[in-house]
Formats: sequence, C-alpha cells, structure tokens
Amino acid sequence: MPIDKLKSLALTLSLLFTVSCVNNKPITEQEVKDTILGMFDSFSVESDNINNFKNYVTDDYVLYEIGKVMTADDFIEFAQTFNTIEDDWTISDWNISIDKNSAHAYFKNQGRFVTLNDGKKELLNYDWHESAYLVRQDGKLKIKFYFSDTINQSLKTLK
Repeated sequence: MPIDKLKSLALTLSLLFTVSCVNNKPITEQEVKDTILGMFDSFSVESDNINNFKNYVTDDYVLYEIGKVMTADDFIEFAQTFNTIEDDWTISDWNISIDKNSAHAYFKNQGRFVTLNDGKKELLNYDWHESAYLVRQDGKLKIKFYFSDTINQSLKTLK
C-alpha cells in the first residue's frame, strides 16, 4: 500500500476514534441530577414556557402518576390545570445507577404548592417516591420513563 494511502487511512481512523469518544462521553451522576432538576424547573410557575419540558424528555416519554399513563403532551396539559401560583421541590436520598448509554435514578421528592381556585388560596404538600430512566438521545441525556408514587399529602386553606 502506498505511503499516501496509509497516511490517509491513519488520519481517517484517528478522526473516527475521536468522534466516537466524544459521542460516548460517560454519563455522570451530576448530569442525571441536572436533567431531572431541569425537568422540574421546566414546568415550575417560574418557567417562561412549559413546553421546555420536552427538552428534558424523549419523544416517546412515558409517565406513570396518579394511576395514569401519560405522554409529555398529556403531562403538560395535566400540569396546566393546577392553578399553581407558587411551587418548589426538595429532592433527597438520590440513588443513581449508570451504564454506558443510560441511567436510572430513584429518590424522595417533597413538593410544596400554593394554588388559587375560586379566590381561595390552598397550600398542598406532597411526599413522593420517584424513579426515572434516562437515555442519551442526540448527545443529550433525557428522561424516557418516570414513575411517581404519592406516599403522603396534605391540604391547608390559607387566608
């Protein structure tokens, strides 16, 4: 094989190796947390656009919550019915498993919501056990499946 062809082959192989290494960047625990927390921020009342939720989930995303199976569009429609004027979440007890192309996380979530319905403010507190399965899609970590189980909830009317 002529030397020019060998050089060309070596250059091509090194470029392919470099590109494949970039695309196979290991998933980190921080990336998993940032993706899940970003999803929550996307549908917070402080978010400018609830459709940003779709930046954190795959096209075939599935959510199991309140005895229902929801797609991303179903969840967005559901979340818009809450009349929430304040919200925050506290995620704790993270347990994260990572392999080459996916990750699984389960954790505790405490949510606090103030809603306004018929001129009446209500404080809702929830405790959930939650689980998320994440995959890399187009180079970005996204949530493919999410499960949420309410373990405690309370409602208080505010003045």
